[in-house]
Amino acid sequence: MLVGGLITSIYALTVLLTTIPYPGKIGVNYNTLGTDWMVFYGAIRSVLDGHASLIFDAERFTDFLNTAFAGWLSKPLDLRPWAYPPSFLLLLLPFAPLGFFASYVAFQLATAGLLAVALRFRADDRATSEVLLAIVLLCPAAFINVIDGQAVFLVAALVVGGLRLLKSRPVLGGLILGLLTFKPQFCILVPLALIAAGQWRAFWAAGLSALALAAASGAIFGWELWLRWFPLMVENLTGSNTKWIEVGRIWGNSVYTCAMLLGAPQGLASGLQLLAALFAAASVVIAFRSQLGVRERMAVFLAATLLAAPHSGPYDQELLMLAAVLWLTVLDAPRPPLWCWTLALLVWLVPLVSPPVLIPVSRPAPLLTVALIVLVLHRRPVLTHNASR
Repeated sequence: MLVGGLITSIYALTVLLTTIPYPGKIGVNYNTLGTDWMVFYGAIRSVLDGHASLIFDAERFTDFLNTAFAGWLSKPLDLRPWAYPPSFLLLLLPFAPLGFFASYVAFQLATAGLLAVALRFRADDRATSEVLLAIVLLCPAAFINVIDGQAVFLVAALVVGGLRLLKSRPVLGGLILGLLTFKPQFCILVPLALIAAGQWRAFWAAGLSALALAAASGAIFGWELWLRWFPLMVENLTGSNTKWIEVGRIWGNSVYTCAMLLGAPQGLASGLQLLAALFAAASVVIAFRSQLGVRERMAVFLAATLLAAPHSGPYDQELLMLAAVLWLTVLDAPRPPLWCWTLALLVWLVPLVSPPVLIPVSRPAPLLTVALIVLVLHRRPVLTHNASR
């Protein structure tokens, strides 16, 4: 298993290193490095340069990206809309003066560093935390995150840091978890987790953090951005925006996407996504009302967050990989049985056989997420409202 993991990790690194000189010669054709970072960087630069309306016009914004990064791209980008709340722009602001490539590298290094700090902070077993860090930074999902220039390291850091602080410093933990609103699909289970755990101070702190982030972005960039973003998101979530379904959701890894690609009609696929979200919510409530330890709760929350998200990409499988390794570290057996390692290896491999729209073998992958959640919850003690916090 370890040899297989090492080989596939080297393969993912090779894809990263060959993407600029030989895009698509090895693995999926990613066009070039940092295509998602082009969206992030292009958005913050457009706003700062007085062209904020550009980011809400997907066709014009894509044309802008293709023109601005023509020398970096191996071919023109397909439709690349900006789909994030204006609060994300606030997190991107410190990187805007660095230029495209420097900001791309700096963001990856900074967010990977934050994840390293979160995993090491108050770890009950330093050796285990070092192994965790090595795995999550060297797994295929991590390399794909770097290739695309995405933000999953930051998402994982906020989840791990926030949940780890809940017991000792609940207000600070809540403030950190509230920052997850920069990617709304990954914050929807935060209130449920905090309420289930009885962490009311953290709950209000998370709400305050989210409001402060939104207010600061409105004050700096203008409230018009929020007034234009909300209708756009409603249109995307209701499924009335066919372009968003085609370029946003179908190229992802969500339950909805996998169901559609397996032949389900859109209505059924939406229903399955809703059921997955309800299952994820129930799992988080059960985990946070029980006496499960911090690592088990983190594993459930990470896996459930990915399962409930209406959109996720191959890089977001980093969250599930982290959940799988956390599960392995809390098993009672000193050496987990072969089937446990096999499940973890399958989770490790999912990003390499993604996206499902191109590689059919990855379409049942959400079942791995469900299985992992069930296995972690199977360890839970008797439920109690006064569970340790």
